[in-house]
Amino acid sequence: MNPLWQQEKHLLSTAFKENGFVHIEKFFDPSLCEDAINSIQRLENSLTPSNSVNIVTETIDGKVLAKYYQGIYSEDASFSKFFSHSLLELASCLLGTSELYFADIEAHLRNPGGGEIPKHQDNFYFNLTHATGLTVYVALSEHDKTSGGLNYLARSHSSVLEHSLSSCPGFSSFIQDESLEASSRLSNRVYSPSYKAGDISVHHPNNIHWSYPSPPNSQRGFALSVRVFSLNETIDPAGQERYRKLLSQNRSN
Repeated sequence: MNPLWQQEKHLLSTAFKENGFVHIEKFFDPSLCEDAINSIQRLENSLTPSNSVNIVTETIDGKVLAKYYQGIYSEDASFSKFFSHSLLELASCLLGTSELYFADIEAHLRNPGGGEIPKHQDNFYFNLTHATGLTVYVALSEHDKTSGGLNYLARSHSSVLEHSLSSCPGFSSFIQDESLEASSRLSNRVYSPSYKAGDISVHHPNNIHWSYPSPPNSQRGFALSVRVFSLNETIDPAGQERYRKLLSQNRSN
């Protein structure tokens, strides 16, 4: 794992607080990423079409591919290795507390010819009362915004906006553009990382982010989404119920 980020702790902490995200290159060893990709592909050998809470697939050219795989850490030890001490140390630096825990890890696949990730804020799903947590997007393979990589809207993490029901598989809720400023005024606040295997981007639960559909001729993008929350966080029950209603309408089983 790359220890160089430790030399920039103050800069990373300041950027995270101001913009709502940071991007760090070469955080994880590419060999760990390759092992995780191999594990995902093995799991896909037994997949059937699904639109469940845990697994959402896309069928492309007759092949069933995972798009979203919740709780994948329990499927193979290769995923649990991303629950690392270094990652908790980074989260502690960004959040200003050592009272943290790993909440979940998911696989997010950007399939050529597959769908988008709509504009959303994770905390509409998490419902953390104080938003003391973060999501770590771990790139297992090379990709960027032209092949389904994430886009972040800087300084969008002050509060959770209203979300509407989404028809996008795997993502039950989204922010309509009408809820944001005019797109022309947002362009200089959008950051779109170019990822290599082992790179990470870390975002605040309230940060607005999204991806565009992956073109049919693009390389498949593999990523994990690791969640770290404060031990002292509580869940907003009203927000949780609002999210569950939209989730039940987005999933078929």
